[in-house]
Amino acid sequence: MMEAPFMYDTEEMKAVESFISECFGEFSMVFHEIASPDIHVDICLIAPNPQEGRDFYTLVTMGMGAYRMNVPEELAEYKLERAELLIRLPADWRMEQEAFSDECWYWPIRLLKMVARLPLQEESWIGWGHTVQEEDAGCYAENTKLCGCMLTGADAFDEDTYCCELPNGEEVNFYQVMPLYKEEVEFKLAHDAGELLERFPEELAQVVDISRPNVITDAPLF
Repeated sequence: MMEAPFMYDTEEMKAVESFISECFGEFSMVFHEIASPDIHVDICLIAPNPQEGRDFYTLVTMGMGAYRMNVPEELAEYKLERAELLIRLPADWRMEQEAFSDECWYWPIRLLKMVARLPLQEESWIGWGHTVQEEDAGCYAENTKLCGCMLTGADAFDEDTYCCELPNGEEVNFYQVMPLYKEEVEFKLAHDAGELLERFPEELAQVVDISRPNVITDAPLF
């Protein structure tokens, strides 16, 4: 008999929904997960709103934090066990359901769901500065060479994460998923997240650009 997936209880869900609306904007719809083998991961869609300074879509997971990650004991005081993820996409990104049959439009959703399940599948944890790369360094879609990602703060250059306090006092940290090129992932692994971010102009770090310059191989452009 298959176990039920990890899910927030009613009061936890209310707290997370309220936090997302207050910090990232009111979500216009939710992509509900139909089949959840381990964690029930829905994704909130927050539409662009130039009047509020948001000329982009924001996708935020809602459910990953129901699972407490296996964080090392020496980090227990930082309350890093629970997390949710977000990614920002250009205002012209296609968000209608029929477009998602094309991986060129669907891959950010697939990426969020994959990263959200990684800690449970590997009995480990993820947090600020952690990187994840596609198997065999494959690209996310045929129209981009982006093939990995790094977790940053909800604002890329701020190590402080957005943090939602649950009714029981536990905390859910929100991390931005920042897509990277192969060379950028390799640079981060050889150095650290901070050094990689120092190479990013702010306009390249917040909203996904599938054809942006590579901050390692195209460094003279900056």
